[in-house]
Amino acid sequence: MRDVGAPASGRLEQILERVDFFKPVATRRGFMQLLLAGGAAAAGAAGLSKVMPALADTTTDFAAAAVGAERIGIAFYGNALGSGSPWSALGDPATTTLLNSSHRGYFQAAFNQETSHLATLRSLSVDFPAHTFKFPDNTFGSKGSMLAMGAALESIFIGAYLGAVKEAASSGNAFVAEAAAQICGIECEHRVLINDIMGIDPPNDRFYEGDLVAASDAVGDTGNRSVVYATAADAVAALLALGIKAS
Repeated sequence: MRDVGAPASGRLEQILERVDFFKPVATRRGFMQLLLAGGAAAAGAAGLSKVMPALADTTTDFAAAAVGAERIGIAFYGNALGSGSPWSALGDPATTTLLNSSHRGYFQAAFNQETSHLATLRSLSVDFPAHTFKFPDNTFGSKGSMLAMGAALESIFIGAYLGAVKEAASSGNAFVAEAAAQICGIECEHRVLINDIMGIDPPNDRFYEGDLVAASDAVGDTGNRSVVYATAADAVAALLALGIKAS
């Protein structure tokens, strides 16, 4: 489905070029390379120690970081809908309608899904120390900037859950591995829906999420592979690098 309000080009890189926050990295490929080749860790390092809890093992680290990621996801979708969330910063929610009625349905479903994910993760008796998440100014001031942020967030969420699956499987924690895999599948759906709203054609644009098989640039494989984050700290740093302030 194409949104009647979508930019004529529909491509993420062209949306990013018109959003001030993303102008220094004006293409999707360049943006993701910055995040995933070390730029994220550098940009997020200053605030990382304040929000990354010291936990007993790497699997628990991933579960705790996922609590933070889900709170960010809830805040994002609530802000985009204009209703906010318990995790939203004052003044962040959109004050204008950014989505048509069909796409608002997409986002309301995503809000509900992220809320359920958070409850499941909290049932593991893990937590994340930050409870309020402030997005960069004007993230929800226009449809283009909101969608650009959503696409970036979902890419990081997917990479974080892929890392959690790998780490939990390696440590023999089957429950966390299964929970992370099931949640990751829904985050992939969110990314495809955002791609659809932006007019990316096709919105289901990759054969694999990670680098199991090299990208081919064939139809259905034109999107960038998600990076499997090696540590929870790497995933948190990538989120902070988007300019999100956690408190």
